[in-house]
Amino acid sequence: MNRSLLLWVFGCLFLTCAYSQKKRSKTTIQNFSIQQLAPGVWAAIQNDQFGKAICNAGIIDLGDKTLVFDPFMTPEAARELRTVAEELTGRPVSIVVNSHYHNDHIRGNQAFMPIASVISTSWTRDQIEKSEPEEQDWERRHAPALLKAARKMYAMGNGGDREELPMWIGYYEGMMESLDELKIILPDIVFSDSLWLVGTARSVKLEEFKNGHTGSDIVLYLPNEQIAFMGDLLFVKRHPWLCDGDPANWQLTLKKWCDNPNVKTFLPGHGPVCDKEGVKTLCDYLGKMQEIAAAANTDSLQSRLLMQPIPSPYQNWYFNKFYESNMKYLFTRNRNATAAALKPPESP
Repeated sequence: MNRSLLLWVFGCLFLTCAYSQKKRSKTTIQNFSIQQLAPGVWAAIQNDQFGKAICNAGIIDLGDKTLVFDPFMTPEAARELRTVAEELTGRPVSIVVNSHYHNDHIRGNQAFMPIASVISTSWTRDQIEKSEPEEQDWERRHAPALLKAARKMYAMGNGGDREELPMWIGYYEGMMESLDELKIILPDIVFSDSLWLVGTARSVKLEEFKNGHTGSDIVLYLPNEQIAFMGDLLFVKRHPWLCDGDPANWQLTLKKWCDNPNVKTFLPGHGPVCDKEGVKTLCDYLGKMQEIAAAANTDSLQSRLLMQPIPSPYQNWYFNKFYESNMKYLFTRNRNATAAALKPPESP
């Protein structure tokens, strides 16, 4: 999550006053829960009650290697994930995949050093190198106020946002506790388009999707198990963050996965594991948001829209404060597209 998102959430908060697997870990887990999806494949689901993982992760036993997908935001949660992964597979984690550049999906990289290689797309590596120093500097200056505001709202005990405030408190606490130990670990293996990782027990395909949630996102696909780890291309029962990507192209990517008959189970970046209905729901959400934004084609209509409730199918989703920010982002994209279309062609 980027710093504009953090500041926006702070403003909104201030103003608005499982565990099932055949092979079990012996570790007491605080920041996430483990869900077995298939033999040798596990989901690590963020604990929204003050957990500091923030995103979901995946663990895969390739047979001769152990892979972790999206190693959480904090080194603390990532060390917990590393221990659980080693207990479940019987070997150290040697491959870490970063699905995209947002802080909650990359900062756990350091917990797997020096054994593991970190894989991302070329675009994502460049973006981590560019944005992460700025993000950490911004968080040092603003995280204390963000945490104080979240705690205050939670203590007040009112407002529709209180249910999800423990997640935000865990987010800001984890941010502050980890800043002094953070190291920027850049991926040492990069690719474009796709990459197969071949193991003795199973193989996985990493596929790049450009201009979706961000400029580049990875989906990890297990063909034999019919499972896809979607990263933040998929949010389930949560409003997605649209403002670093291209919602129209994102929708097309989700439609592709909805239409794929060889995938049955999806691990989202945020929210519970789902089937295709969860993917279709987010695909419909993206279409609905673009439709609403396009209809509000004047400043007065846009202001009126933002004063109305969130459309009913999505009112009870987590991250509902993202809705206003998402709509403003879509308004801006529509204005820019209209201006570009009206611009006269340059003279030869």
